[in-house]
Amino acid sequence: MRGSLPIGKIAGVTIEIHFSWLVIFLLLMFSLATSWFPSAAPGVATGWYWGAAALATLCFFASVLAHELSHALVARARGLPVSSITLFIFGGVSNLEREPTSPGVEFQMAFVGPLTSLVLGALALVGAFLLMLVPGHLIALLTAGTLYLAIANLALGVFNLIPGFPLDGGRVLRSILWKTTGSLSTATRWAARVGQGIAYLLMLGGVWIFFLGDVLDGLWMGFIGLFLLQAAHAESTQQQLESAVANLTVRAAMIPAPLGAPPTLSIQQAVDTFILQQGQRLIPVIGDQTDHILIGIVTLRDIRSVPAARWSETTLRQIMTPQGKLVSMQPDQSAEDALRLLATKGLTQAPVLDHGKLIGMFSLTAILDRLTVRQHLGVDTAARAASVRSAVPAQQANPPSPLRKVG
Repeated sequence: MRGSLPIGKIAGVTIEIHFSWLVIFLLLMFSLATSWFPSAAPGVATGWYWGAAALATLCFFASVLAHELSHALVARARGLPVSSITLFIFGGVSNLEREPTSPGVEFQMAFVGPLTSLVLGALALVGAFLLMLVPGHLIALLTAGTLYLAIANLALGVFNLIPGFPLDGGRVLRSILWKTTGSLSTATRWAARVGQGIAYLLMLGGVWIFFLGDVLDGLWMGFIGLFLLQAAHAESTQQQLESAVANLTVRAAMIPAPLGAPPTLSIQQAVDTFILQQGQRLIPVIGDQTDHILIGIVTLRDIRSVPAARWSETTLRQIMTPQGKLVSMQPDQSAEDALRLLATKGLTQAPVLDHGKLIGMFSLTAILDRLTVRQHLGVDTAARAASVRSAVPAQQANPPSPLRKVG
């Protein structure tokens, strides 16, 4: 997720914190220090309230991390790589590199998260009841913190069981629909619709609460509903995109490579020739104009990072992103896997390399265009792709994309 900072690894999984996490961390700590702890444990110095609030907030996010780690560990046990876990304003998300391979695997992965939160909540609740038997102001503070963790984890577990895709409950629903219909795309479509319906209900509930006078809770519920709506739409779109390239290779789905330039070309020459004349939004930098070996890529952002007055004296080599730092695709790679890699890395396109040679671009925009055309034609993408492959010889079904002259 963009805007995230890696803070370490647990069991080989990178843990990241999104900048939005700091917002909810501070808000939650403020709420606990000024409301929850003074009400639950009166008579304690203000400094103790703030210390307890900071500790309780950290423990809560440790609980969220445990929730996400349970997803990740089950996924890895079922052979699905997990690149990272990101904590952000609405909780956490595990970044899987591949979708579950069966309804059973998805059910296990989805259900273990809420189960972990419910178990943690039950343990904290037992701990709070035991602490209530011990007198003392500071013990009352500890009791209040433990009780808060119990309530928060139980609420997290129950909320995630709501069948609002892509919440865990929505993924449980998708696994059941997948098992029933035998189609992942159909299951995703219906689970996303249910998720969108629940999102609208949350947004309406937020508006209702807002006008009843509880402004903060109303806004929060509305934002959660909006987040779920966008997430459900994104998951549905991702599944449709994967259906559009079902069983295709990157070579079959890629588009021709844009014109390339030598590394010694100045930014001004590159802008005049490739951007203004050709309309390109990126420029491949080619080392040898005879074999088209890619050594880097220059984007509009790279160009904007240099003052226009220095364009004539700055070369592409000086501002390019080297090939070694680029996410690239192989021509025989599964287009579905490549699409998921783009989503994981937050990219819209990547170069396709064959032994270092640039032969095309794997572009999200091109796949969206493919999907739009098929939707306008009323064609079922997966079924149509299968029928085309069965009717066309292999060497014709996956023709190599033509490479424009580089240089």
